[in-house]
Amino acid sequence: MKREIKFRGKEFETRQWIEGSLTTYPRYYPTITLVEDAEPIPKKTTCVVLPETVGQFTGLCDKNGKEIYEGDIVKTKEYGIDIPNGVFCSNVAGYDNFSVDYIDGGFRLLNNQRGFLLCKGNHLEVIGNIYDNPELLKENKR
Repeated sequence: MKREIKFRGKEFETRQWIEGSLTTYPRYYPTITLVEDAEPIPKKTTCVVLPETVGQFTGLCDKNGKEIYEGDIVKTKEYGIDIPNGVFCSNVAGYDNFSVDYIDGGFRLLNNQRGFLLCKGNHLEVIGNIYDNPELLKENKR
């Protein structure tokens, strides 16, 4: 089985998002190592990142080809809700926003009302993340 394992986090000084391999040392901030394809030898740069912003790549991309990371906020119609006449109906037209979280060995979509296992992302669209856009979880697009 071959899958890409990488992480992203906000660089400590610039607060810019970076992606790469994660290294952690006890009592120190985590670091992410970026590898640039340089000839003849790849160039490696190690950056200190804010620990609370570190998230793992899920291995999936959204409907636009954007990689989905832990901590992203995604919008989908697949799990939209409608409450006609006060009766809960699932999987009907309507958008809903979810955060991507890693819980009990798997990635999940969560919001204040519901949670689902994260699977194929062809119905998902990354619209932000919990660090830069937390307000997106409070609103539901209908």
